Amino acid sequence: MQVTYEGTVYEFDMDEVTVKQAIKIEKHMGCTLDEWGKQLEKGGSMLALQALGWLILFGGKTIPVEDADFKIVRLGESFAAAMAAEQEKEAAAGAARPTLPPMPPNGSGDGSTPVLSLPSSPTA
Repeated sequence: MQVTYEGTVYEFDMDEVTVKQAIKIEKHMGCTLDEWGKQLEKGGSMLALQALGWLILFGGKTIPVEDADFKIVRLGESFAAAMAAEQEKEAAAGAARPTLPPMPPNGSGDGSTPVLSLPSSPTA
């Protein structure tokens, strides 16, 4: 995802967090990476937000996590906007996928091959 913070665009993908970064976050937070994620979702933890900012703004590399400093509200708003954009993109991609007809509950069928249909596109 792309996070725009104070006019600069940062690429961020939670799936790209390395084991060393995860360990640094766990040491910084005093909890597991999973618990850190829950604290981010819940909100209110400045340590959790600092670790997120460290990953986004500093690539989780150039400085120690505890030295990451940024404007809390601006990063929060930027991250929320990036998440919303990603969700919209995923929803649009999901709408473009073909739909399968429902299968019988027990998996048996009449031997016919289901016909795939693509969603119709609106005409202007």
